[in-house]
Amino acid sequence: MTYLPILRRGHKGALVLDSNAAASEYIRTLADLYREDPEGIGEMLIRIAELRDRAERERDLDGLGHAEHVRDEIVDDLLDEIGGAEIHLDPRDNHHALMQARRLAYQARQIGDAAQQRADELAALTAVARGVREERRRPPVC
Repeated sequence: MTYLPILRRGHKGALVLDSNAAASEYIRTLADLYREDPEGIGEMLIRIAELRDRAERERDLDGLGHAEHVRDEIVDDLLDEIGGAEIHLDPRDNHHALMQARRLAYQARQIGDAAQQRADELAALTAVARGVREERRRPPVC
């Protein structure tokens, strides 16, 4: 089973980069860790949530404080515990790794093309809306 993200079409043709397979594996591993050490893992998760709230308050104070950095360190530690979030291409089979890399590159190009198309659509819609607004502002011709 591959844990590489999959590019698929979502609601109304929107492109979606689906990482559910990898996320599911992380959640299963986290559940196993919790079963082994419910207090430790539970405390880490609670601490992450508390630091998130604190970081948001600090952000409102022009970024003063260090809660976000502490939270990120705890999250990194937890990610290390569950095996990390890196996706390693299969080193045993160079052809398979090459195909994975090509598939990722292709999907990245599709994402880029879709994003560019959407940006162009938004630019056109904005230009039309701007033209309509300017037309309304002009005094009526008598």
